[in-house]
Amino acid sequence: MSKVMTTHGYALLKSSLTSEEDINIRKQLTVKPNTFSKYGGVEAEEFPTYLESATRLYLPRMWAREHLGPEESSVMVEGVPLPSNLKFTGKPYEYQENIINLFLEADANGLICVPCGKGKTFMAISIAFRLGKRFMVIVDKEFLLDQWAGEMRNLCPGIRIGRFQTDQMEVEPEMYDCTICMIQTIVKRQIPETVLRSYGFTIFDECHHLGAKHFSKVLNKIQTKHMLGLSATPTRDDGLTKVFEWHLGKPVYWEKKREADETVRVEILRYENDDPAYTNTPTNFRGEVILPRLLTQIVNCRERSQFIANKLQELIKEPTRRILVLSERIGHLEDLEALLKSTGVKMGYYIGGMKTAVRDLAATEAQILWASYAMASEAMNIKTLNCVVMASPRRKIEQSIGRILRQRPEERSLAPLIVDVVDIHGPMCSQSRNRIQFYRKCGYKVIDGTDDSDDDAPATKKQGSKKRQEELTEYAFVDD
Repeated sequence: MSKVMTTHGYALLKSSLTSEEDINIRKQLTVKPNTFSKYGGVEAEEFPTYLESATRLYLPRMWAREHLGPEESSVMVEGVPLPSNLKFTGKPYEYQENIINLFLEADANGLICVPCGKGKTFMAISIAFRLGKRFMVIVDKEFLLDQWAGEMRNLCPGIRIGRFQTDQMEVEPEMYDCTICMIQTIVKRQIPETVLRSYGFTIFDECHHLGAKHFSKVLNKIQTKHMLGLSATPTRDDGLTKVFEWHLGKPVYWEKKREADETVRVEILRYENDDPAYTNTPTNFRGEVILPRLLTQIVNCRERSQFIANKLQELIKEPTRRILVLSERIGHLEDLEALLKSTGVKMGYYIGGMKTAVRDLAATEAQILWASYAMASEAMNIKTLNCVVMASPRRKIEQSIGRILRQRPEERSLAPLIVDVVDIHGPMCSQSRNRIQFYRKCGYKVIDGTDDSDDDAPATKKQGSKKRQEELTEYAFVDD
């Protein structure tokens, strides 16, 4: 057989191809990320999305089926059944039930893309139990591993959970019903073929990471009969969304924006300062903006930090207001914390490198929770949060603001509040325009001191009297 479906992809016999066909396939499946060299980016290297042996090419299976036709045979297996006494105890909402059915009707392969708080983890575990086969979950951060394990224990009492992480390799089918794997470990190590064939379903959490050259290797190493990719924001700025779609399939359901929610309020806080250490935009010898240095200037501005601290002091006067403060820099969060220590408010951190118990305690007790965008962008699940303060500039905000929208409107005791701090520099003004456009599409009430049409808007707060600089050419920020 020249076309065989395997645990490493669609295996195509090289001898069945003409020289021209071989070259064309390799060319189509070799990709290169888009870069923003205009803003100091480094020219990216191309990389293949297929594997190769002496006799066969191992291709992304969805791409191959579309371009080369269905496989002639398959060595894929159903996987080891889950124990009959193991039950899923959750009850999906109606919209979740509809999404689950769409995935199952698509041969249980593809992506589910919904905003934060819509229950991606819940739906994925429900699907695993409906398929009824041993499964694995692939994550990219250790705290996600702990979070998935906790969710599974809550929904599936008695489930035996293994871990594949650094030196841990808990994959034996006799001992574990599922395995949660760190993507970094899978890249470096190999799961034995006999063990891999015992899994019938794989869940790739935050699957948008799989488009990166390093992480995409996992897609060639882990192939089960059924595969699900989860992401709130599947579209990659570098154009490599196609890499994981070639392997996993297209979205079977994609909610590109949240349902309109008029209860959410957005306060735009525009900050200005005459100090050249803050106002000057750093450029390289070609006149291109040096974005990391500009970010450093912004977060190092003590007057700006005090401006944000003053706003936080207003917010904590509401005792039920639970505030998430986000920044790209941990040092910036520490500066803000120091400015608020005298208030006596309970504060805590939710950043990488913390012990899970310490981080979870802070999430439970703190009125102000200091967090990095990296941690807030993926699977932070703290339902009591109802305010987010974006203390440093950010272009992509969908996942960050989703952290305060995990409760359904009828369950909330306080209306969600987004505090968006805007700086005067050209790239920041560009980002702000895009964010405000997003807020309005979501139906949020935007209060902006520069918007004369909003009678409820407060006057813009300024530090100094410098006239706002002219709108500059739009810049692109590439978020991690």
